[in-house]
Amino acid sequence: MIYLVAFAGCSGPQTDAEMRSLYESKKEYFTALVSGIDCNVKKSGILWRSEKEQSSTACLDILEKARIDGIGIDPISQGIMLFPSGRGYSSHQKGYVYSEKELEPQFTSLDVRPNELQPYQRGFKKIDENWYITYEYVN
Repeated sequence: MIYLVAFAGCSGPQTDAEMRSLYESKKEYFTALVSGIDCNVKKSGILWRSEKEQSSTACLDILEKARIDGIGIDPISQGIMLFPSGRGYSSHQKGYVYSEKELEPQFTSLDVRPNELQPYQRGFKKIDENWYITYEYVN
């Protein structure tokens, strides 16, 4: 019984289909987050939804509606990265990136770690114009 409980908090990331479904159902909020109108994203850190004193009420409201826990500038792609709620703690991390430049390497599926990716290297799957799911194996 203890063995099963130990794995309960270590679930992996959502599937590509689940992430795409969330994006499509909350697209207006995702777009609002990256527009720069309500949320001022800084290069120096991530704005977490729990940091209520550091953000505007409008930004916090959009983060909650989009089911996103954090937003920041991705240092690798220079795009805007969104950290989905319920990511859990896993060595396989997924999120969303908005980037006006094409991101590489791209894969058809990020449900399992692509063999070509080394630890701490990111892979991408395009889900819409300028929108990607990102995957990183953090070992």
